[in-house]
Amino acid sequence: MVTEQKLSARRDYYWLRLSATAAAFSLFGLGGLVLRFVLFPPLKLIYRDAQLRQRKARLLIHTAFRAFIGFMHITGIYTYSFRDEERLRRPGQLVLANHPSLIDVVFLISRIPNANCIVKASLFRNPFMRGAVTTAGYIPNDDPEQIIESASRSLQRGESVVLFPEGTRSVPGRPFKFQRGAAYMALRAQVKPTLVTIRCNPPMLMKNIPWYSIPLSRPHFQFDIAGADDLLQLRNVEESPLAAREITHKLKAYFTEECAA
Repeated sequence: MVTEQKLSARRDYYWLRLSATAAAFSLFGLGGLVLRFVLFPPLKLIYRDAQLRQRKARLLIHTAFRAFIGFMHITGIYTYSFRDEERLRRPGQLVLANHPSLIDVVFLISRIPNANCIVKASLFRNPFMRGAVTTAGYIPNDDPEQIIESASRSLQRGESVVLFPEGTRSVPGRPFKFQRGAAYMALRAQVKPTLVTIRCNPPMLMKNIPWYSIPLSRPHFQFDIAGADDLLQLRNVEESPLAAREITHKLKAYFTEECAA
């Protein structure tokens, strides 16, 4: 007799999802090359103003990521939903999120047309991603003080900044380890963060797990967006290690509680 679990696994078309996942990652790499060698070079000729060129590059990345997310959804790799998505479309936001999956940043940028973000410095040497992160003016994560200053200026220009306070993907079953950079950015720019709680059930594309190790059943990504008005008070709070530590503690407690729920 076929068990309910086997029937569920069959309904989710495991092998088709695995093939689609392989196709999606191949498409991602190809898309990076197309952006770098086909779409981005004309921007340097058309737009002399650096900030305007960055906005156009970010819009291209936003559109490409939205298409990529749609491809993975249509091919049945996962399902997803956003709660209060309209919050992400407001300009000048510091968007903070937990980081359970490899494609979290792809999801978020696909919803924010002019998103700046902090990325690994190694991506500036990656042949697939170098063109995108350079032309879009993304911020490398190799100098903590420069990260805070660049992100603060970006926020003051009305751009949104996407940041994962952990600095890397979460390790399942371990407590969050938040860095204080997000708190310093909020204090320096006097911007209350927008908080995005990301849940993926069952987990997919986790840290130290290869892309081809997909769950038997189709994952669902849930994005809950909330403001930090009731959580943080930034007005008349001076930038200091003590203030940054308190804000970081509150952010960690918030995400710990939300993810546990």
